[in-house]
Amino acid sequence: MLTYEVAPESPYVTCEKYSVISGLPMGTIRQYIAEGRIIIKPKTKTKEKPLVNMVAMHEIAAREAMQVLG
Repeated sequence: MLTYEVAPESPYVTCEKYSVISGLPMGTIRQYIAEGRIIIKPKTKTKEKPLVNMVAMHEIAAREAMQVLG
């Protein structure tokens, strides 16, 4: 089992903050959200701002690392 000490600075971040953290352009982030490659918090209202679920994104990265590292 993989363990890591790096915790996300916040469980949810805006797309703008995720762009700063990841270095991805906003257009790419929107595309990845539409494709399901970036996990967002479920919206309760239509016009609500999407929030990237950093806990889920860290978990996905950890699983991908385990596949590569064995």
